[in-house]
Amino acid sequence: MKRIVIAVVLVVLLFAVSAVAQTPAPKPGPEHKWLARWAGDWTSEGVVQTTPFGPAGKTTGKGSARAILGGFFVEWRTEEKGPGGTVEGIEIDGYDPVTKKFTWNSFASDGSVQTFTYTIEGNTVSYSGTQVTGGKQAKIRGTITLAPDFMSNVEKREISADGKAWMPLFESKVTKVKSSPK
Repeated sequence: MKRIVIAVVLVVLLFAVSAVAQTPAPKPGPEHKWLARWAGDWTSEGVVQTTPFGPAGKTTGKGSARAILGGFFVEWRTEEKGPGGTVEGIEIDGYDPVTKKFTWNSFASDGSVQTFTYTIEGNTVSYSGTQVTGGKQAKIRGTITLAPDFMSNVEKREISADGKAWMPLFESKVTKVKSSPK
C-alpha cells in the first residue's frame, strides 16, 4: 500500500511540474511598453519655491532610465543640484493592472521617500501621492506635459501638509539627450 501511495504522489507531482512548465511566462503588456519610452538619458532645469519643507532656488539635474526585470519596470538613477545641495536618487516605475495606474516609488540620498500613482491621458501625466523628507510627510500632486516627440516635458508640482491647502513646489523642464538602445 505504501508503494502505491508513493507512486500516486510521484505521478501527481510530475503532472504538476509538467503543467507549470507549459504555462507561458508573462510578457510585458502595452502599459509596460509605454513605460519603456522613459528609457534614456535626461537633463533638467527648474525652479523650486519656498515651502515649509525647504528653501527656494534653481535646480539642475541629470538622470538615466532603463527597462529592468524583463521590461515590467523602469529604473531611474538621478542626481539633482538645488538649494538643499546635491541629492542622488533611485526611482522604480511600474504598472498595477488591478488599479490600472502606473506606480512610482523613489528613494534619495537625503533620506526622502516618494510614493506616487499616475495616469496618462494624451500627452499629460497626472500624479499624486506622498513624500517624506526630513521626518515630515506631505501630499504631492502634479502634471507632466509631454512633447509630441517625447524628447522633452514640463513638470509642475504642488505640495500640501494636510491635503487641503496646496502651494506650488516646483516647475522644471526635462530634456532627453540620448535614447536607450532597443
